[in-house]
Amino acid sequence: MRLFVGVFGISLLVTAQQPARDQRAIELARQIPVSMLEAGLPNQPLVQWLAEAAGAGAKIDWEVNDCGEQTGNPDLDRGRDFPLCVESVVKLADGRTASVSVAMGTFQKGISGVPSLWSVAIGIDGHFFGVPKLRDLPETLRTVR
Repeated sequence: MRLFVGVFGISLLVTAQQPARDQRAIELARQIPVSMLEAGLPNQPLVQWLAEAAGAGAKIDWEVNDCGEQTGNPDLDRGRDFPLCVESVVKLADGRTASVSVAMGTFQKGISGVPSLWSVAIGIDGHFFGVPKLRDLPETLRTVR
């Protein structure tokens, strides 16, 4: 019984720490200057840059995930330290979406190292297309429908 209570208590502590880590990662990612993610972009926080790129009426949600790296096969995934990404999901009024993922560390190490751009994509009718560079996102949102 003591072992169960101890293990249960530890799992609650780990679960309670994850949302705090996730919230911290999201807040840090929102404030990353886009110039740090791609040379030549302005020294402007990602959250502000995305809002301007998406235009009026867009909604931006933020989440922490494994950057899409899990295979779904427990035998292959066991023991791997997956990257920790903060993904912004931009929902436009016309139903299109865009996503920008920033690697912030790993799930085992937590938030660590220098954040880096992981991926940029646009979604149309449930199909996602990679956008080559972050700087291309505003123009892609204006022209691809």
